[in-house]
Amino acid sequence: MLKTKWWLIVKKKEMTRMWSWWHMVPVTLLEVSDQKVLRHKTQEKDWYTALVVVADQKKSWLFAFSSEYCVEESVLAEYPVWSILNSSVVEWCSTLRFVWVSKWKWFQWWMKRHWFWWWPATHGSKFHRALWSTGNRKPRRTHKWKKMAWHMWSEIKTLKSLHILEVTSIDWVEYVVVRWSVPGSYNSYADLKIVD
Repeated sequence: MLKTKWWLIVKKKEMTRMWSWWHMVPVTLLEVSDQKVLRHKTQEKDWYTALVVVADQKKSWLFAFSSEYCVEESVLAEYPVWSILNSSVVEWCSTLRFVWVSKWKWFQWWMKRHWFWWWPATHGSKFHRALWSTGNRKPRRTHKWKKMAWHMWSEIKTLKSLHILEVTSIDWVEYVVVRWSVPGSYNSYADLKIVD
């Protein structure tokens, strides 16, 4: 199990662009949510050490998002229960690991789902997007793991080298600006992790 050294719960916002080293690059704005440590998990009681972090408190015991991070035992003393976290934990680093669920795309045809190529578009062809044969004469069934049309995405994706361009504050709201796009829908929560 990977031991997380630093972490942050963020909320994905819109994409934009900014100047970086004389180039205009696409960036994604990640809003840093109001988050705090809810409880500690210890080796004696839970068989492993971890921190339970919650974000955006709605009521006294209702939170919009919660996440658990496996950490070293020394980190538990550094972050006591109900301590507040902010973007200062990621200001010193340049690359992070981003983990979240990709956007749901419903039922998709096999060309979009598996990135297959078009069939001939000229000389009277009428099968530009055809799947062609899906089985054999024997056995009279479709083989297992055949690439066909089905539901697409809504899977847990991990970006292992996410480059941070800037940590800024706009209208008293903290943002982490990362290069390129990240998985997830607008206003969805995600995890930023630094793993040794």
